[in-house]
Amino acid sequence: MKLLKQDIKNYWFGLFIAVMVCVILDRIFGTCCPLRIVTGYPCPACGTTRSFEALLRFDFKTALWYQPVMPLIIAYCLFFSYRRYIKPDERIKLFGGAMAAIIIIGILAYFYRMYRYFPERPPLEYTQNNIINQLRRVCHGI
Repeated sequence: MKLLKQDIKNYWFGLFIAVMVCVILDRIFGTCCPLRIVTGYPCPACGTTRSFEALLRFDFKTALWYQPVMPLIIAYCLFFSYRRYIKPDERIKLFGGAMAAIIIIGILAYFYRMYRYFPERPPLEYTQNNIINQLRRVCHGI
């Protein structure tokens, strides 16, 4: 528990800022995804929040639709938390390799889903109100 309290003490401000930035971006742009805000295209992580919300409702099918790698992300977080706070382990390389594998699997799933479902099905839809489109409108209006 001492390590958990230390981590909270060390990282609370950064986490607070990240949450506030996300809330502000969501209020302005309707999303906190930087790729979607700038280009209008979903990123590989798009759908993660909706997937987690579906998991909280025990709607596993919807959770997997929104983010197919969510079970891997949750397993990673649980395992990391167990090894950090309950049974500390110095083999951090395992965690880096596991995270790299999850990222690669997530990117592969993203490209498959973009090919198969874009732009018809959420969260794989195109957002018209993005910065690039706004700049195009301004430039064409001059």
